[in-house]
Amino acid sequence: MKIAILGVGAYAIALSKVFNKNKENTVSMWTKFRDEADVVMTQRENPGVLPGVKIDEDIEITRDLQHCMEGAKIVVLAVPAGAVRQVSEEVSFHAKKEQILVVVSKGIEPRTNMFMSDIVYQATKNKNICMLAGPSFAIEIANGSKTGFNVAGSNPEATKIVKEAFENDGLVVTQWDDIIGIEVASSMKNVFAIFMGMLDGMGQPESYKSSCLVALIKDLETAIKALGGKGETIFTYAGLGDMLLTCMSPKSRNYTFGMYIGQGYTMEEAFNTMSVKTVEGIYTLGTITDLMEEKNFKIRSLEILHGILYNGDSKDNLIEKIRME
Repeated sequence: MKIAILGVGAYAIALSKVFNKNKENTVSMWTKFRDEADVVMTQRENPGVLPGVKIDEDIEITRDLQHCMEGAKIVVLAVPAGAVRQVSEEVSFHAKKEQILVVVSKGIEPRTNMFMSDIVYQATKNKNICMLAGPSFAIEIANGSKTGFNVAGSNPEATKIVKEAFENDGLVVTQWDDIIGIEVASSMKNVFAIFMGMLDGMGQPESYKSSCLVALIKDLETAIKALGGKGETIFTYAGLGDMLLTCMSPKSRNYTFGMYIGQGYTMEEAFNTMSVKTVEGIYTLGTITDLMEEKNFKIRSLEILHGILYNGDSKDNLIEKIRME
């Protein structure tokens, strides 16, 4: 089975190694950028995002999107969230209706407040769109870490094919039918990671952080239901699994950003201190705030975080402010 992976970033490379581990698969990777393609083709790695991790020699790398997608059963969109619309529009010229489009980009598009799978559908009208998500850092997946994923979509035959192509003796993949809930969880966990990192930066004890985390989990469930997902999606690899990973590890750029805020840095100072400048949770905080107003629901923890970051509100007594009733 041919797998086309669009993008050569850290997560795209990690996924390429997983798909390529199944010897029944052939993998082709695409980037539209000549400089990026030259580096990756020559060095068989992308040193700017995943230094030291080699792309398997039998994986094709190309700048020809049509060639990359031609004959592929699965097309994986592994580009940054901000590029999903443009890439989806390019994909629409080459995609076949029987192809399965798998989205691994996470987030909500500013201005339209659309989730990634909705953008892909709007551009392609493909009915085999899936979301693949779970607790996974690119470097760990690339190095063969064992973990669990969910593949979500409305077509069970499509999710089954993705499961069989991706799952191996180290990775468990569970089919799920709530793509909306998975999208919400995958986006909001980055915002909550800022919150939890901030508590760490403030020097709060583990018991305090754990109590706050319980309230954040409840807030995630509220958001999933308010946006049309299923409450039980919280108890999935892509739900609570991914949230716990992102909210508890300094490997998360969102968590690290929050730590700096907790230590008293301004947002600008925190950005300037970090080597990686992309903090997805900041953008998601803005879009989910718009969605709360549009859909007429409230998430107290997000209101509090927004006030701290943009209005200079106090970080004191957060457990009292977001406590569960």
